[in-house]
Amino acid sequence: MNNLSAREKGFMYVITLLIIVVLAYFFGIRTLNKKYDEYKVELQTLQERKAYLDQLRENNASMATEIEVLKASCSDIELSFIDNLETECLEQYVLKTFETAGCPFLTSVSSTDIGMASVSYPDGTNCPDSVVCMQIAVTYSGTDGYTVTQYNRNPDFTPGSKTPVAETIESLSEQMGQGEYAKRKGYDEFLTALKKINAENPSCIKVSGIVAEEVNGIMTLTATIDFYGTNLKNRISVDESHAPYTYWCGDTNVDTKGGFIGFPYVCDNENSLWYGVVNMNFDPSAPKPFAAYWATALFQQQLSDASGDIKTLIGFEAEENAEPTPAPAA
Repeated sequence: MNNLSAREKGFMYVITLLIIVVLAYFFGIRTLNKKYDEYKVELQTLQERKAYLDQLRENNASMATEIEVLKASCSDIELSFIDNLETECLEQYVLKTFETAGCPFLTSVSSTDIGMASVSYPDGTNCPDSVVCMQIAVTYSGTDGYTVTQYNRNPDFTPGSKTPVAETIESLSEQMGQGEYAKRKGYDEFLTALKKINAENPSCIKVSGIVAEEVNGIMTLTATIDFYGTNLKNRISVDESHAPYTYWCGDTNVDTKGGFIGFPYVCDNENSLWYGVVNMNFDPSAPKPFAAYWATALFQQQLSDASGDIKTLIGFEAEENAEPTPAPAA
């Protein structure tokens, strides 16, 4: 290197510098440029991804709002039906409504499950959710415009009454066909009760049938009322209503020490509300599952010989001055 001239040394320096520049370009600047292009592409990709996620976030927020709106709509539909159909609550509500309207003389009440069509999916499977319907049928009696009425021991003709039975009967017998007993009641009161029931919840309570007929001077009135509810697998709403047909609103803590179910020929239980009352509504020819066939026939013959006086036939002895009377209308 020392033998080289100054010119040659300068040339070598230039060559060395060029080599360094070329190497720096190939291994430095060119690599950095390539990385820069890659980073630009990655940046573009990330910006597009960010824009997509931002749009997705906006869509999710909008969808969440729509979901809440749909849930509210579903809840409104669910709550338009009765959450839980309890037969005793429905009957108690219907009977109380008629009694309050002035139509108390119930002849019969019954309940029936009405079959509703199931919903099928396109694949042929059945939907787990369904609409249910409970029908309450009631029959009431109007008055005849003459006879003295009785409802729930009012007036009281039992031995435990405050006024002697004979005195009550004598007083009321003079009022037959007069005053309030001269009015035929029941029809207008029956319609009033039905209108109230029909207006209670039009979306799930429907009066589906009304029948009125005249029998022996008495108007017999029958109505069927349908209550609609749902069986939902994944219910959204919570029914917090306190409608009178959704829970028990009748009497509680009723004293049943004198018996509550069943009514013998003549009630001799002093603790019973039916004490001293004669059951005149039974059918003497009705079968007696507990009795021998000949005993049933003998009972009918003996009752006929006793002119239908059941208390004499069975040897019932009431308290002194007590006069057992026919059972009051239901």
